Amino acid sequence: MSAFLLKIIAIISMVFDHVGAVFFPSAIWLRAIGRLTMPIMAYFAAVGFEKTKSVPKYLLRLGVFALISEPVYYLLFNNHSNVIITIFLGVASLYAADLLNNKFKHKWIVVFPYIIACLIAISLNSDWSYSGVLFIVAFFYAKGNKIKTLLYPLPVYALFMLEFLSKGIEYFKLNMVQLTGLFALFLLCAYSGKKGMNMKYLFYIFYPLHLFIIFIIKIFIL
Repeated sequence: MSAFLLKIIAIISMVFDHVGAVFFPSAIWLRAIGRLTMPIMAYFAAVGFEKTKSVPKYLLRLGVFALISEPVYYLLFNNHSNVIITIFLGVASLYAADLLNNKFKHKWIVVFPYIIACLIAISLNSDWSYSGVLFIVAFFYAKGNKIKTLLYPLPVYALFMLEFLSKGIEYFKLNMVQLTGLFALFLLCAYSGKKGMNMKYLFYIFYPLHLFIIFIIKIFIL
């Protein structure tokens, strides 16, 4: 599967998720489909970090589209920040860790940018929060290896499922739908390494655009 095809799957999954969240909150199957999006987005954020010619420009692009998307995202979901903010934090943490890794002998110091990025994601209540940041970090260290791509994100899933369990068994059962995202890991193992169609800004443009369309429909329907 090409990068383009996987990103299309992520986009379609995201539309199902947001339509379900806004118009059909009791339709769990829509939210289940939506769980495929974040692992795919996180994977290609890590790939983008490794392959980009300029990480600062990559971060600037993420930052600009995060700001563009935030007003309409907030209107739709009230107390959350959009997922591009989470992706920005994940990529920024990789960049900071890389700089520290080149500067200091003690390699364990690289964990601090990851911790700081997770704390910021939690404080901003960004979509996928700390788990989104950790997915990006996990895929970065997987380095495209198929077995590692399957295994490295598993502790992240375990971590936020434990978080749900800590809030009570009913809350845990309600959020078990998150585990459907595990199927995305198998899709990523089918990644061919090829770009496919070269539509660099497809997701960046589609993300705020589809949020705006959903918001307009919500105004007229609800």
